Amino acid sequence: MAWITALCLMGDSMLYIVLPLHWKEAGLESLVQVGVVLSVNRLIRLPLNPIVSRIYRYITLRQGLGIAFVLAIITTASYGIADSFLFWIGLRALWGFAWSLLRLGGYYAILDLQTERNRGQLFGVYNGHYRVGSLVGMLLGGGFAELLGLRALSLLLAALALCGIPIFLKMLPFAAIRDSQDEHATERQSTFKKNKLALFKTNGVLSLLVTALGSALIFEGMFASLLSNYIENKQLTATWLGFTIGGALLSGGLQAMRWGWSPFLSPYVGRLTDRKFHAIPMIAINLIASWILLLAFPLSMPLAAWILVTLGILLCSTFISTLLDYLAASVAARQEGDKRDVITVYSITLDLGAALGPVAAFWIVENVGFYPIYWGSAGVFIALSIYWFRRNQQRSKPTESMKQNSA
Repeated sequence: MAWITALCLMGDSMLYIVLPLHWKEAGLESLVQVGVVLSVNRLIRLPLNPIVSRIYRYITLRQGLGIAFVLAIITTASYGIADSFLFWIGLRALWGFAWSLLRLGGYYAILDLQTERNRGQLFGVYNGHYRVGSLVGMLLGGGFAELLGLRALSLLLAALALCGIPIFLKMLPFAAIRDSQDEHATERQSTFKKNKLALFKTNGVLSLLVTALGSALIFEGMFASLLSNYIENKQLTATWLGFTIGGALLSGGLQAMRWGWSPFLSPYVGRLTDRKFHAIPMIAINLIASWILLLAFPLSMPLAAWILVTLGILLCSTFISTLLDYLAASVAARQEGDKRDVITVYSITLDLGAALGPVAAFWIVENVGFYPIYWGSAGVFIALSIYWFRRNQQRSKPTESMKQNSA
């Protein structure tokens, strides 16, 4: 299932490298329009996620992924012929629907398979493997955008996705049970409407959602969409074997490294949470590391040092993403009623942050500059790290009391 998602994700990931640099070729008129185009697929998912959640009560997982697979190929190929802002809006909205089918389908499948001993590893494997699609999309986008142009590159990625049809047929030979066939389906259909306010009162839900919003806003929204533009603006180039590595290739290479280590690092982080370490202190530590690195990111420094800082930020992003997914599944497991409600709201929150990020980032750049983005992001993570550090201390107190009583 993760590999199907990876094939669908290639075209979307390519745009985050290519569009901020080749927006005139794409028929756009400003960087603000670029931000809107990169955000609209996430904005459309805010109302779509509850609808897709309901759709999955009546169709199988195979059917949902099949629809998403076809839509992903159509939208990726169409990126090469889009020549107006409205055309781009329509394509990105269609991709948003496809991604809702993919993302929620994956989460729901893991919810059905998870136990206390494999929850982290399942999310780690899923997150790590589907991001290989981002790796391929960003590498091809960074390496071939100047050579091929947006049109040819889009058709190439669509053709690669088409080659995945045998994989789809082989890896998903099963038909998942529809929720409508469950004896509790009627009761579940009204759960989200009745309990969406009570859901926020569940222990751990609100803090999870606030952290997910901040993380998605900064990592998936601002940082990812702005990196190639930042490199180009600051004229950060590298020379390797006599060749000059420009903004698109440097940005694509850096972000591709993140997706390259994800298949190995994400499952490892998941296993740590399953067997050895609690997720809460790990979240606190990574938030602290994130704000330190974000404070340093826009400062003047040698290129090698700047690359290390950037890789550190991307590394923290991988850790936090897997840890929050694990925490969301843990909270869902404790939820009375339909466990999918927590995952649906969590997914909406991630989409909200990731949608607002590019629009906010490009607006701030055009009106203020780069420094407020990265230092403001550091401020958000400082506040979140203080909260999670205190929460970890509160979590540790009962354990210490039990040890003293037993002594």
